[in-house]
Amino acid sequence: MYKLFILLLSWIIIIPDLYADSYIATRQELWFSDSSYYKTSHHVKVGKSFKYNNYNLFGEVGIGEDINEGTPVGSGSSFDYLRFGVSRVFFNSLKINVNYRSKMKSDARDLNWLVISTKYKF
Repeated sequence: MYKLFILLLSWIIIIPDLYADSYIATRQELWFSDSSYYKTSHHVKVGKSFKYNNYNLFGEVGIGEDINEGTPVGSGSSFDYLRFGVSRVFFNSLKINVNYRSKMKSDARDLNWLVISTKYKF
């Protein structure tokens, strides 16, 4: 997974800025179960998005921390974060977005998602 991380980071840097947008983003998640807060997840990531023909592609790499309720910031479970994907609009009304996400944890099992979303405008 480390090689994939380095490859994606290199890919993000190499793509020409003329056709791409670079960004830094954060994400905070508050986790609840039966109306009770039990965990917070913080992400900081660097990304690049660009357009190739009719496709919008993007990639992000970053770091984060999962913090259980009552645990101070900086003493939670850290992870590396990877996300990349593609989206396209068909017939000016149907948008399909496919992306892969991975949380590579240092002290537990990695978490991976494949997310496919659609949106039809009428």
